[in-house]
Amino acid sequence: MTRIAIVGAGHIGGNLARLYAAAGHDVTVSFAQDQDKLSALAAQIGAAAADPARAVAQAEVVVISVPWGVVDTAIERAGGPGALAGKLVIDTTNQFGRTANGFGVLDLGDTSAAAVNSAKAPQATWVKAFNTLTAGFQASSAGRTGPDRVVIFYATDHDDAAAAAERLIKDAGFDPVRTGALARTEVGHQEPKGDLYGEEFHHEDAAAAVGRLRGTPPSGRGRP
Repeated sequence: MTRIAIVGAGHIGGNLARLYAAAGHDVTVSFAQDQDKLSALAAQIGAAAADPARAVAQAEVVVISVPWGVVDTAIERAGGPGALAGKLVIDTTNQFGRTANGFGVLDLGDTSAAAVNSAKAPQATWVKAFNTLTAGFQASSAGRTGPDRVVIFYATDHDDAAAAAERLIKDAGFDPVRTGALARTEVGHQEPKGDLYGEEFHHEDAAAAVGRLRGTPPSGRGRP
């Protein structure tokens, strides 16, 4: 059993809270505009509800699942970068925001969204995961078995965190496949407009695709 804090229990974060609670983990949900809804979710799934700082202080794993423009606020509400030090942080966010043409994918240049966030709390062990598929699809496809089991891509700069990340992905009901590190030429393929983003993959095809793509810039052909 792992103590997991969900910072941002919306669509993706709320779904992960349900899946991890069902898998027997000690889950605390936090960071919501509607505290009554947060408490109701916690009661429904057998989790706890707390403010972000308390949830993170008690956790071994922290899931940050908030809109891109709210990441800084979420980290501060969680106690600041120091509060994440030494913890495994699963980042589900994507770089959507206000652009010159409206709302869309922000241009981060040669930097990945995962690298931008990891620099906000460099003493934490960051893992990018659960960001390529919609919340609805994740909820409906979790727990499939056999060749139809769905892949969740993940990336991390810490090789020693891979085993823990893969266990948590499996506990949520998916098959883990690592895209690499947090550099844009690796994790970028699982971020918006990346070649792996927005598509359902199964293990054999996913592993082959990562093998072809790793070390190359994202093509921009993925779904926005």
